[in-house]
Amino acid sequence: MTELSQPNTKQQLFLDALISEECMGDLRKAMDLAGYSRTTKISHIASSLRHEIRLITETLLAMYAPKAAFALTNILDNPDQLNSRHIITAAKEVLDRTGLGAKTQVELDVNAHSAVVILPPKSP
Repeated sequence: MTELSQPNTKQQLFLDALISEECMGDLRKAMDLAGYSRTTKISHIASSLRHEIRLITETLLAMYAPKAAFALTNILDNPDQLNSRHIITAAKEVLDRTGLGAKTQVELDVNAHSAVVILPPKSP
């Protein structure tokens, strides 16, 4: 699918179903809900909609970023919460993947010595 084209109705139904709570990312289940034949290959749909699938996946993670942030702050308020290590790990993953996680800075110190080479003129 090109950047300029929009998904057709069936494809849009598939994309909506894919991130629904009913399918939870299950491609075959989303295809069934959208009305695709059982003989339609998953790889065919996935390859033709890979850009759109990536966009809705990013959107899904962005939708959970506030929940992840609240989970972290809740653990700060209640450090004895059950499974807090797992919650912290999951929240960090969501925040990192949405670009809201810890930022790393790389400092580059480049000492490049430039040399100028003058060549003699070409002989005819």
